[in-house]
Amino acid sequence: MRIAVFVENRNGVGLASEIMKAPGAEAHSFHLVTADRDGDVAGWIEQEAAARFEDLKVHNLFQVDEPLSGAEFLEEVGHRIHAFTDQERIDRLVFFNDQSQRGRRVAGELGRTLPLVLVQDGHLDFHFKKTDPGLRDQNWYYGSSSPAAVCVWGPATAHHLMFRSADSDAPVHITGALGHSDDPQLLRAARSTTHRHAKRPGEPLRIVVLDQPLADQRKLSRNEHRDALKELCEALTAFGEVEIKPHPSTLRAHLDWLHKLPDVTVLDEKALLEAEALDGYDLAITFFSTTYLQTLRAGTPLILFSPPALNIVFPTINHPLLRNVGTVGELVDVAAELQRTGKFTPNAHGEPVEHFLTFHDDVPSRVLRRIEDAEIPVERPAPRWSAPAEAQPHTARAERALRDVEGRLNRPRSLAVLGLGFSYVTGVAIPVLTYTQALLAQSPVDIRYFDLGVYSRSEDVLADLEGAEVVLINSLAPFWRSPFANELVEALHALGRSVVLYAHETEYVMNFEGEQHALRHKEMLKVLPKMRVLCVSTAQADMFRQLGVSDPVVVYNTVPLDTHRARARQTPGERPRIVMVGSMQDRKGLDLFSRVAELAYAQGLPWRFAWIGHKTWRIGPSTLLSDRVEWMGALSRDRVREELAASDVFFLSSVDDPMPLSVVEAVQQRLRTVTYHRVGSREVLEGVPGYRSFAEYTPEAALDALRHVLDEQVSEEEYRDVEELFDISAFTARMTTALNLARPGDMPRALPADAPEQAEEPDGETSYAEGPFSAVLSRHAKYLAEDFTRHFTAGRHDEALRVGTEILRRRQPVDVLIGMAEIRAARGDADEAFRLLSAAAIAGGDRGRVWSEISRVAGDLGARGRAIRQLARKESIRIDLANRSARLLKPS
Repeated sequence: MRIAVFVENRNGVGLASEIMKAPGAEAHSFHLVTADRDGDVAGWIEQEAAARFEDLKVHNLFQVDEPLSGAEFLEEVGHRIHAFTDQERIDRLVFFNDQSQRGRRVAGELGRTLPLVLVQDGHLDFHFKKTDPGLRDQNWYYGSSSPAAVCVWGPATAHHLMFRSADSDAPVHITGALGHSDDPQLLRAARSTTHRHAKRPGEPLRIVVLDQPLADQRKLSRNEHRDALKELCEALTAFGEVEIKPHPSTLRAHLDWLHKLPDVTVLDEKALLEAEALDGYDLAITFFSTTYLQTLRAGTPLILFSPPALNIVFPTINHPLLRNVGTVGELVDVAAELQRTGKFTPNAHGEPVEHFLTFHDDVPSRVLRRIEDAEIPVERPAPRWSAPAEAQPHTARAERALRDVEGRLNRPRSLAVLGLGFSYVTGVAIPVLTYTQALLAQSPVDIRYFDLGVYSRSEDVLADLEGAEVVLINSLAPFWRSPFANELVEALHALGRSVVLYAHETEYVMNFEGEQHALRHKEMLKVLPKMRVLCVSTAQADMFRQLGVSDPVVVYNTVPLDTHRARARQTPGERPRIVMVGSMQDRKGLDLFSRVAELAYAQGLPWRFAWIGHKTWRIGPSTLLSDRVEWMGALSRDRVREELAASDVFFLSSVDDPMPLSVVEAVQQRLRTVTYHRVGSREVLEGVPGYRSFAEYTPEAALDALRHVLDEQVSEEEYRDVEELFDISAFTARMTTALNLARPGDMPRALPADAPEQAEEPDGETSYAEGPFSAVLSRHAKYLAEDFTRHFTAGRHDEALRVGTEILRRRQPVDVLIGMAEIRAARGDADEAFRLLSAAAIAGGDRGRVWSEISRVAGDLGARGRAIRQLARKESIRIDLANRSARLLKPS
């Protein structure tokens, strides 16, 4: 097969080389083609090709400096690419952008004569502050040229492309990103919950601003772009050394302007800042860019800055190294915190990286498969008249009636997931993250995540959940850890919202937490019947029935598709290896596991024992930690998979566990498994060859179960049947049905006849929670007053009000109240100014100074303020006289 790859930049050459490395690619011949009249781009592409390939040449459709106008050049691109593909007898064409000026001509010319495969080469899942009718950014229209196939990075892009139109069979395939999704270093960084600290607190920062050609791309005017950069750099120089890295395509006029900025260093625009170079910076800043993948690899904090004039917004990603800000004031707060404490303040909410980037270890093979299978799209025939359904005798009345009811049924299309953190470190978040990523790729449902741990008031949560039709609370932990979770459920129930609990806790945990948080636990038991409860096992469902839940639904759980899922060996070795995966705590059976290892050693059995998991504080003083066990500590998910494959038995020693994910992973790898009788896994594995449970929680009973399971073979057929129960697609179908959410076949809702045209939101991006999150971030309260003073002094009054509001949610310092009242008075907001002055009047502090400040501010409030000013003066004089009298009467 002869495959042409149309490239427009260096990155395209790199992507082509990745595809050509795929197994089986040697059976095809590849041809690199570009279209450049000026010569610079073609020169860069040829240099990159020479560095990556030995004898693969780049064919430029144009001679350098051909006498063509811009319009003539673009018109000629289509003609020449057609001639090239005919001459070279090309069977497939791969390109990376169908909405660029050149890519649009290629798609328009070849779309009906040659299978075109569009491969995503950059981040596309941007949001917009305004979605008025009219031209949006070109990324909005990506994939709309009807190529034969589109290979995208992750479910978020697939969601955008599939549900932007009514096409129910869009050729969108989630393959992952070439060079990114198959990078173990990036996978580790994406799932990490920690980051390196900056220099010692108080030391100057080294900051890099990764500029972009926003004016050249018509995303901002030239003045707006330069004003934003100038203000940003002026604010950042107070915290250390600032460097600017221009985009390689930046025009000379803008480069000359950058060099005139004071106190900043401008780097060479042609140099590439990869992860190794970015590692030397304490903070990076950009507008919206795929560079976040490099900063994650480098472990460098990145601020994604969207100034007010910029319509395009990078999506909010929940990661400890990423932060979205909308003003210079917010950016300054984050930089100041980083310099003061060495700690970066990341996004409090957001979607996981894996909404945008699906990780696979065979991305080139997946892309090549789509190229090989691509066919020219069949044009739909023109619609013809057909008789109405009522006139068609072959359609039964009952079926027509059912279709009529289903057509009126509007299933919810927005889901809010509430929890205490969403990461892959603990098992509690893994099923819901895996589900929502699959849901995003299959259903027209808008999904948002909210971490209750960063809120201080239920009113803020309700404000952020204003448009969410279904609220899914992940686990019972928020009801014990958050002071207002129970109150929140009551409020949502009163508003008629659908509130669903996805429970992971067992009777053991319920009893433990009930003792630790007795009052909140009692309140939780009252609100449980007001929620639909989803369970991971039938035993857990029975427990909830006893707690008053009328109809708990068993959905089980699932695990992500990891890159390493090697099968365990069928026959145990001479020294069988027995492994456990879980955090080191008494509930997980540390003592039992250790005593089984000691017992096996005492009986002369050549067994090896290993435990994978981090150590916790929940280890009793009498718990045995045996030297016969290899305590391996926390490992990455890939390493865990490797260790499972290198073992003979997975021994889950937990005293109870509703449906442990580690057992599901062991089943996927065909590993013999032993658990206690009360663990939920027994419900689905009892009687399956390769699995044993022990009814008595004793070392002797566990050892006997291990001995028996080592003597039998794993049943491939029955293990596969269990694996399919926990398969992502099967679990997604169960969860979506239980939540009653919209399915892939559900048509978009019809708008009212009188609805304005701009109300239509075909991608669901602005369905709710479009504004900034109102939750109070976990920042040091003692520094907030310093931030308020900095903004107030610099004249950034909007930022001062923002920080002041955050302060007033925690306490009411007089200086902040007076300062905010002064800003409100200057803006003519008398009612709010009076409210703040009233709060200052009853707050503590130096009363004479307080009344003096109130008098000063009240002078700007017109006639109503004069009366307050007179009162404030009298109080100030009275307090001053009282203080003097007290000093005179004080005995010497």
